[in-house]
Amino acid sequence: MPALGTTSPRAPTASPAEQGSQSPANIAAITDRADIRPLDVRAALQILLAEVRSAFEFQAIAMGADIGDQPDSPPQAARALLQIVLQAMPDEVSSLPEWSSALMRAETALQTGLERGIDAVSVWHDVPAVVVDAARETRTLVFSILGDDPPNPSWLRPEWAGLAPRFERFWRRRRHARRHLTDPDYSPGSDDGCGERRS
Repeated sequence: MPALGTTSPRAPTASPAEQGSQSPANIAAITDRADIRPLDVRAALQILLAEVRSAFEFQAIAMGADIGDQPDSPPQAARALLQIVLQAMPDEVSSLPEWSSALMRAETALQTGLERGIDAVSVWHDVPAVVVDAARETRTLVFSILGDDPPNPSWLRPEWAGLAPRFERFWRRRRHARRHLTDPDYSPGSDDGCGERRS
């Protein structure tokens, strides 16, 4: 017991700044952050695919069936993204203006989704540089293959063989769509977009 006239010792109190840092909200934020694991390549590629699918859904673009397996590498992710684009395109019997409009919407959604995905990966807590590089490599690969009939070494991979014929038709259809817009004498034909010039 303290003697009369003396004050009992008090527990040291934290300064207002220290109390603020220990508030329930801050403790919860620290706890949540502690549960966030470093992002790996597979998870980053899943984010890319999710953002692209979300962008397609936002524009009400049909994507067909789910692509299945989760990608482990940029080439696998690029293949999955290209499948989404191909599934979103209308049948080849559709008119060239309709097909071109669908392609523009699909490419816009693809670009938007990839940018959002890369942004999300880049700001992840303690993300390794190799993971961000994998996300960017996926974007580069996708748009290089969407280019005009590129001599891309990816087509030499066995897992890409099934997409090659579909992309040959895709490239051919796009060439004819562009010709139709720039050449008033060009006839698109009635089968797969491979028409003949009027004589």
